[in-house]
Amino acid sequence: MPIRILPPDVQQKIAAGEVIERPASVVKELMENALDAGASTVRVEVEEAGRRLIRVIDNGAGLAADEVALACERFATSKIQHDQDLARVQTFGFRGEALPSIAAISRVRILSRPHNATLGAEVKSEGGELSPVQEAGAPVGTSVEVYDLFYNTPVRLQFMRSLRTEYGHIMGVFTRFALAFPEKTLSLSFDGREVYNFPSVSLQERVAACFGHETASRMEEFENTGLNGRAWGFLVTQEEAWRRRYYFFVNRRSVRNATLYRVVRDTLGNDGGMVCLFVELHPSQLNVNIHPAKAEVRFRDDPSVYDLVRGGLQRRSVPSWLSTPYVAEDGVSYGEDQNNGFSLVGQIEDTFLLTLSEGHLYLLDQHAAEERVLYERLQNGQVQSRSLISPQVVQLSAEEHAFFDAQAEAFAACGFNAELFGPHVLALRTIPDFLDPRTSGLTFSRLVTRVRNQKEDMHQALSCLGAIKAGQVLDREAQGRLLNAWTQTANPHACAHNRPVYFRLSLDEVRRKVGRTGLGCGFEKEGG
Repeated sequence: MPIRILPPDVQQKIAAGEVIERPASVVKELMENALDAGASTVRVEVEEAGRRLIRVIDNGAGLAADEVALACERFATSKIQHDQDLARVQTFGFRGEALPSIAAISRVRILSRPHNATLGAEVKSEGGELSPVQEAGAPVGTSVEVYDLFYNTPVRLQFMRSLRTEYGHIMGVFTRFALAFPEKTLSLSFDGREVYNFPSVSLQERVAACFGHETASRMEEFENTGLNGRAWGFLVTQEEAWRRRYYFFVNRRSVRNATLYRVVRDTLGNDGGMVCLFVELHPSQLNVNIHPAKAEVRFRDDPSVYDLVRGGLQRRSVPSWLSTPYVAEDGVSYGEDQNNGFSLVGQIEDTFLLTLSEGHLYLLDQHAAEERVLYERLQNGQVQSRSLISPQVVQLSAEEHAFFDAQAEAFAACGFNAELFGPHVLALRTIPDFLDPRTSGLTFSRLVTRVRNQKEDMHQALSCLGAIKAGQVLDREAQGRLLNAWTQTANPHACAHNRPVYFRLSLDEVRRKVGRTGLGCGFEKEGG
């Protein structure tokens, strides 16, 4: 096949593929444009996880009528003029690729009005083909509507993930902007339902709004200033490994960078839970032009940035603002360190606890024992809600959705707080304090199915789903906590479904079975 120059439309689609990976990429690019335009308020509206519509509305500087169409051309930008400007970029965008890349693979409508204009200007694009610019009534600022993303690239459309996955990516992008710009008013809605509405607040208040007061109440703050810049932020240590989340911002740009990952791991080790790190450097000290989506940066002096961040992480302290509105909730505890006469021996086959009490051996089924504990906590209203750092998105059938709506109060009493995300899609905001956040979405779906089938009530099903499973390894401390809890239940004999919790064996019976009658083995007298 001979070498040839590709047609312009193919060139545009290839270029778009480098910038626009999924709907969240569109949200990122449009929010960056809004913030670069000096907007104080940005509203993001999404339908069908961005497949049908992504609308971003801002109150920024707006575009003049003769610039609206020009903004959709490749390499058209107001951010830089000369190649030297690339060494001191202070805006998110600078290449002039975002809008043309989006327009090449969707249907776009742009409506914009600058402060000094009476009317706005509107332009539409379909697959990169622009319509004539028209006058239109519009508020000050810009509205960009992106319809039918990937409609003309069916292969890209086939690689789109589930609604839940795409919603999650969009929320991740939005949350990062919310953290980087606490002084901005930002809102996000999915299918007409408001997900986030952040007013202009302090960084501390924005952190609490994004991650919940429970997480914020356990945060430490850090800060370090050097000749080359400043590093500061917040972190929560001693988090489980699966909950480790790193949010890195360089000059307010959310980035990935190997040096930042390395310094956090080297300094915190296994204590690194959630880290929200802000680095402020002179624009000449970093290169933001190394990644198609500008998601990575390269530092001019990696060792100095490493030392700057490390110095901050080594000087952590409890923030003064924690002493006022945010009070840490007590951790989940099953009771005092007393076993009511039971002595723990250990775990057998990762399924049973072996205990000893009043001359009897007890083999406790660990799942049944904790099911009883959780069941009584639910029955007695002793379960607290636990806020999720990021909502879990759950897709239900129409029948399941109707069932949830009818039983919403009962779910709330158990600790579940969910909001409508889209057609038969819910976002879990809070969960019962005993559930694993990693699997809470799946647990919730199974709970709805089991209770709807009417074979068990909600407390029975939830205590079963949330209890330790057979085959799950427990360390000595976890074994002790479970034993403590079980011994304090009102009915320790049966699980929530009335199945036996334990098997008891008398030590006298054990002695008879093995012929134990004294201290020796019984052969000493015969041989003597």
